[in-house]
Amino acid sequence: MKLVRENFFLLVIILVAVSLRFINLDTIPIGFNDDEAAFGYNAYSILKTGRDEWGRFLPFPVFESFGDWKLVGYLYLTVISQFVFGISEFATRFPSAVFGIMSVFATYFLAKELFNRNVGLISAFLLAISPWSIIASRNAFESDILIFFIVISTYFFLKGLKNGKYLTFAFIGFAICFYIYRSSWLFIPLFISTLIYLYREKFRRIWPILTKNLIFFVILLTPLIPTVLTFKGQSRFFQESFITGVQRSGIIDEINARRGSCQSRLPVFTCSLIYNKYTFFLSTYLNNYFSNLSPETYFVRGNYTGYQSAPLRGFFYSFELPLLIIGLISLLKVRSDAAKLVLFWILIVPIGPSITGVGNPGRLNILMPAPQIIAAYGTVTVFTLIRSSLLKRLLGVLMTIIILFSLSRFLADMLYYYPKISARYQRYGYKQLFDYLESQKHAYKQIAISRKGDDAKQYIHYLFYEKYDPQNFLNSTVRYRDQGKWQVVEKIGKFSFYPSAPGLETLPANSLLAVEGTEAKELLFPINPVFIVNDPKGDRLFEVYDVDLLRGD
Repeated sequence: MKLVRENFFLLVIILVAVSLRFINLDTIPIGFNDDEAAFGYNAYSILKTGRDEWGRFLPFPVFESFGDWKLVGYLYLTVISQFVFGISEFATRFPSAVFGIMSVFATYFLAKELFNRNVGLISAFLLAISPWSIIASRNAFESDILIFFIVISTYFFLKGLKNGKYLTFAFIGFAICFYIYRSSWLFIPLFISTLIYLYREKFRRIWPILTKNLIFFVILLTPLIPTVLTFKGQSRFFQESFITGVQRSGIIDEINARRGSCQSRLPVFTCSLIYNKYTFFLSTYLNNYFSNLSPETYFVRGNYTGYQSAPLRGFFYSFELPLLIIGLISLLKVRSDAAKLVLFWILIVPIGPSITGVGNPGRLNILMPAPQIIAAYGTVTVFTLIRSSLLKRLLGVLMTIIILFSLSRFLADMLYYYPKISARYQRYGYKQLFDYLESQKHAYKQIAISRKGDDAKQYIHYLFYEKYDPQNFLNSTVRYRDQGKWQVVEKIGKFSFYPSAPGLETLPANSLLAVEGTEAKELLFPINPVFIVNDPKGDRLFEVYDVDLLRGD
């Protein structure tokens, strides 16, 4: 009972975190996005056969998936949850929800170690109710797992300053990060370097222990080296960065256009010196970096699709902004190692994600819980400065009202409004579509599906929802790699996937044709579909047609 009394507020915070992350986990967020389905089906395949969807036995440290070569950390956690719960949306999201809760718990200990118990409790509470953290924890995202291991490893690192044995736990945790999400590959080395530099004086007496643990850390990473040095490790950089990915062509076109205008007035050499890929890449990167630190990204703009975040809102509550400002000012004045660590944390995170763009919540969310810790420090600072107990109580009541209103509004949006906004981006409707098509496949010779609306990834939803036998998939699939080395599935048994709706004359008699709603509007078919799927707003997501009826056979 004494333990409960002493930790009553922490227990309440954890219960809040559990409720906000587990209630209706299988249906909120609405739909089930491509990456979630990929983790879910590959985990199912490993449980059934010991192999991933492409037949590789217990893949490590990456598995191919769509051709993006995902790290296996989340995959094997999903294998465990599916072993317990079976293949489902809930089982696939379960690891993320659990680690989201554990991150709240770990944040308390880290902030307490850095500052004091009050900062720890407030930090944990702010993370527990954070829209960004809640949404991340309710999706099957690797980055949510990463947050926990960064936080707990940092905590053990700080404990290791007093007792060297904790350093081993810290470096094991940091090493695990490398097997979870690629954001860690740049962040963790920079972060560890920052930790060692900030606390260098305290390490003088335990330098041999630190050296041994650094060597141990490198040994733990050796299985990754072959992956890092090949396309398997560099795939996301080549596929998405503005230096080598799809954004590159747009930048090169912009350079050529500006250089052409310049050359009508100035010498070619001068224009080439001003407008070239190196200066443009640098300016693009710097613009991305500072945009990824902009308050507009976190408090105003957010992500309009709702993918990996709450749509049409910032990542944080508005009431956190003044607390963050006060916390930042206070920490800059303090200039302690703890203050510097939290500030450097925020500055380091955007270094990697800025190579691919701005405002990607999945790549930036390892900022958490640094902003929550800063806001908590600001809150404690405000109450410390107020001498009047009456004013403290009034401010406490006011803040409670504001927080309850903000949280209630977010929850109402998450439950009732966001499903209408984000259904299409969260791939809502595939379950209904493939359940229908699967029920009809024995009556038809071929089922043709246009992949125009989803980058050739529809197949994974079919495999997941219909619990397709992994061995049958390997035996019955027709696939190829496109120029970006993405896997493109063309055929699974009777199901054929086309870049867009094929000509009716190319389809055999007794076929079904499934098209995305906007594509159906362009096709202007003269008859009504035999099956439709609408989103919660009533907008058309999919239409299914009998090809014989379309042709008038």
